Amino acid sequence: MINRLALPPYPPEPPPGEGFEAWEAEEAGDEALSPDLLAERDATVVALAARALAVRRLLLLWGIAAVAVLGWAAVGLAVRSIEDGGLGLLSGLVALVLAAVLLVPAAVALGLWVRRNQEVRDRLDAWAYLGPEPVTDERVRAHGRSVLWLLPSVALCLAGTAVAGRAATRMDTVTLSATSYALGLGGTLLVTGLLGLVRSVGHQRWAGRLLDPVPVRRGGGAHR
Repeated sequence: MINRLALPPYPPEPPPGEGFEAWEAEEAGDEALSPDLLAERDATVVALAARALAVRRLLLLWGIAAVAVLGWAAVGLAVRSIEDGGLGLLSGLVALVLAAVLLVPAAVALGLWVRRNQEVRDRLDAWAYLGPEPVTDERVRAHGRSVLWLLPSVALCLAGTAVAGRAATRMDTVTLSATSYALGLGGTLLVTGLLGLVRSVGHQRWAGRLLDPVPVRRGGGAHR
């Protein structure tokens, strides 16, 4: 049974090298997996593939982005208050502190999010390339989840590019506070979309190489 909270451990033996080519080169010489280990390998790979594109991971990414957007709104408010001068300087400093309270944790959370994704991918590689028997379960592709990640991510990329591009071309006609907020908003949307896009497309490419391998050329001198 795969724990929904904790990641499954690495396989009992390390994968035969890094990447698909190393697995192909070792295919002829590796011993076959036992039926129990093979079943565990297949179940773990399917579970990890689903976890790599879990809906909660996408929602978490959007939540982090929402906090960052609020942080950039505080930056815009701070800039406008400082521009007004007088008592606005004090409120501007307060808004800058609020911006830091929002943006710094968002950046840390995003780093942890990326690190967690890499941990899932490392375990996917380790289990998928454990032995010579290929993974054949089409559920590894997770097409439905990939589409769920892909479409909103493309929309966010387009929206972020439009907002940031519009702000950059209107810097002479709008206030500095509005420009800073628009650039922050556009950049946040763009980065969020790119992360989701890379996650979706990257998984599909990985699954395609795993399920549709190139035939092994046994006459060469391949090595690790």
